[in-house]
Amino acid sequence: MDEDHLNENETILHIHIPLHNENLREELNFYKELKSFFKEYNKPVEDIDFIISNIESNIDILSNENHILPDEDKLIKQIAKHPYFKNPGDYPIRLLTILKYLKKKGFNMHYKDIDIYIDGLIQKVDGVRKVGYGLYKKIR
Repeated sequence: MDEDHLNENETILHIHIPLHNENLREELNFYKELKSFFKEYNKPVEDIDFIISNIESNIDILSNENHILPDEDKLIKQIAKHPYFKNPGDYPIRLLTILKYLKKKGFNMHYKDIDIYIDGLIQKVDGVRKVGYGLYKKIR
């Protein structure tokens, strides 16, 4: 709000808001919720909109930093070593199980849309076919 547009009963309060990069999405949700309260009580939302846009731009910057994915060949070899693929059963294996296995084996799973990337790699393993959403079965 501009100081020229204040009446005699209003003052401007300036605050310092530190942002923690590890919780940006939660902070974004908090400020969006706060904005709804401001609207409900007829308070100006321009400053909150500014904070929200800054948080969204920080999220975009941080999500674009780690765009180099792990080596495809190493991942496929490690997926093929999973006990299920060595000795397939009559039941399908879940994508989540394979992601946990890869994380346990030391692969970084903190990439945007890593599940889609791993889904494609699982289907490249010899004899594996997708039988449902996030479910795979190895043909003997």
